[in-house]
This record gives sequence, structure tokens and C-alpha cells, in this order.
Amino acid sequence: MRVLHTADFHAGRNTRGFDRTPELHDALTEIVGLARTERADAVLVAGDLFDTVNPGADAEGIVYDFFLRLRDLGIPSVVLAGNHDSASRLNSLSGLLGWVGVQMVAELSADPSRLVRTVQAKNGETLVVAAIPYLSERRMLRAADLFGQEVGAWRQRYRDGMGFLMGQLGQHYQAGAVNMMMMHATLDGAQPSGQRSVTLDIHNSYTVSGLQFPAGTQYAALGHVHKPQVVGESRIAHYPGSLIQLDFGEGGEQKQVNLVEVEPGRPAHVTAIPLASGRTLRTLRVTHADLEARLTAARSLDGLLKVVVSAPAGTALPGLKDQVLRMLPNVLAVELDADALPEALSPLASREHLSRLQLFEQYYRERRGQLPDALRTAFLEAQQAVQAGEVEA
Repeated sequence: MRVLHTADFHAGRNTRGFDRTPELHDALTEIVGLARTERADAVLVAGDLFDTVNPGADAEGIVYDFFLRLRDLGIPSVVLAGNHDSASRLNSLSGLLGWVGVQMVAELSADPSRLVRTVQAKNGETLVVAAIPYLSERRMLRAADLFGQEVGAWRQRYRDGMGFLMGQLGQHYQAGAVNMMMMHATLDGAQPSGQRSVTLDIHNSYTVSGLQFPAGTQYAALGHVHKPQVVGESRIAHYPGSLIQLDFGEGGEQKQVNLVEVEPGRPAHVTAIPLASGRTLRTLRVTHADLEARLTAARSLDGLLKVVVSAPAGTALPGLKDQVLRMLPNVLAVELDADALPEALSPLASREHLSRLQLFEQYYRERRGQLPDALRTAFLEAQQAVQAGEVEA
């Protein structure tokens, strides 16, 4: 059996006000072509189809066009809701999407079997996908109620709750079938983009242990972390990463999809297939003294740029952004090095077109440094709760 694993489309994404929809459309078209040339029996999409819970028409158009193209090829797909998606919105479309071969898993059910999807391959083999959509701690408490568990214990240990769910779903694996687990979550040891030598804190209450995968799991198709990687000693858990370089923290990463070749009862063979779509994001660090010379030399650089300028404390830099943009029109952001300038001279980057999350990240970065993943998740959950009307703004 041959399965393509992808995740984290983030359709509707704007990078510093620059619309990435055309690039994402190209990447999705490229994956459809790979599904055809690699003779895929199924495509797995491990969450974050969209960048926001209320995506625009263009974002919805490229995602649903992707599924229609797969339908035309006769290739079914299994899809999860991620933390950026509206689970209720995707769930309401699940019946309609089913007509084009999309098996959507957006929300939990009290019946674990409703989270398990099966796909029949052309060679007669059966693929079983045990799928867990993104679960925040808030949704985990709802899951505890659904499964008749003690809520207090699950509140204290997020990973215990996830382990229980994974075990319940693993009971629906089938002998003689290919058995996979699909999740939108952070696994212990995962490396975020932009921090190649630093792994996520294993004590983070929002992480899951690779030891919790049920016996018989031949491949774990993960989404949520944008850097492609294999996680855990068992080597069965894979993040394919995002489709394109979505922000400057992902600059330099080769994006990919995973081709998983596997047969019942045997270890999976995984091949990373590089993606050619998407513009390269680069960060150009210069000093005020060599600014003009460095910008002149950078005119030959393709892709999208962020320019970080350092200068001695107390240096006035009027018109800096305009100067940079005149020389390099492909610059999306101009920032001053906060370490080189006093706080009073370190203005916020332009807020125009920034999302609430981007504004919060900018605010946090200028005061404390890199925004922790757990705090980013909490912010998104609070925002989604407000948008869904669960709490007042």
C-alpha cells in the first residue's frame, strides 16, 4: 500500500501582509501530481487545512479544489481538524466532503469507532486510520466526559488523557490490515522551526509521548509542527511539515510530503519527497554602517526577505523602512535589532495586516523573546473560544 502523508496547509496565510494563497495553490497542485505519479492509494492530511477558523473564499477554494482533483484521480483521503481549523465548521461539511472521497475527522465522539476510518486499496489491502483531531486541554475535558472518565485527573495530565484515547482507538486496529495512527499534536522531542538544536520541553503539559502509540501502529502520521522530522526512538512517528515556508522562522527548510510504503504486519518504508512550490524566505542581518552596500548586493536574491538592522545605541534611523523598500521591493519586514538599541528606540514593526496571533507574538518577542509553543496554543484556544461564542471577548 502506498500512502501520501501531508499536513499544515494553512490556507489563507498572510506572511507580514503578503498573501501566500497562490503559492499554497501551487503546492497543493504539486501534491495532486505526486499522488498520481506515485500511484497513491490514499492521502492523509493531519490537520490545519486553514490558517484561521474563518477562512476567506480564496483559501476555501484552493483546499476544496485539492480534494476535487484527488476525487478525479480516484484517490480517497482521510483528514483531521487542527488547532487553526474550526472543528465544528469542518464537521458540518463532512457529509458533503464524503461525496468526493474525503473522510473527515473533526470532532470527538463518545464511540471510539467513529474516529476510525478505513480505506480499501486497489490491491485489496485495507488501511485502518485511527484519527485524533486536535485536542486542547479544554477539549480534552469534554473528551473525559464523553468517555466517562474522571475530569480532574485528565485536567492534571493531558498526556494521560491522550494516551487513553490512543489506546481506545488502537483496539480498532485490524489483523491483516495496515494500521496507522493520525494526530494533530506535539510529540515529545519534536523540534520547532528556527530552533534546530533545541527540542520542545518534554515536561510541557501539551505534549504526547511516543511510547503511547498502541501496539500494532505501523506509522504515525502527525501534524502541528512545521519542521519535517522523524520523532521518537521507534521511528514510526513523522511530521511532514508545512507545505511552504510560512514565516521567517521556517526560512531555509526544505518542504516535503511523505510517501509511506507499507504492507500488513511489516515496518513502513518512508520516503521524503521534496516540494518545489513556494517562495524562499530569507532573513538578511546587516549593520547600519554597511546597510546600503549589503542591500545592493542582495538585489539578486530571490524569494521574500526580512531585513534586521543593528546600530549603536542612540542612533537615529529616520525613514529606514522606506529606504530598504526602495532598494529591495521583495522585503516584507524591516526590524531593528532590539539588543543593539535601547527600548525607547526599538519601535514595533508595522502592524498593518498582522493577525491577532502575529501581533501577540510581536509583543511577546519584544519583551521576553521567542513565544513558547504552549502559550501560542493557549492564545489560539482563547481566540477560537471567543470567535465560537463560548466566552465573551
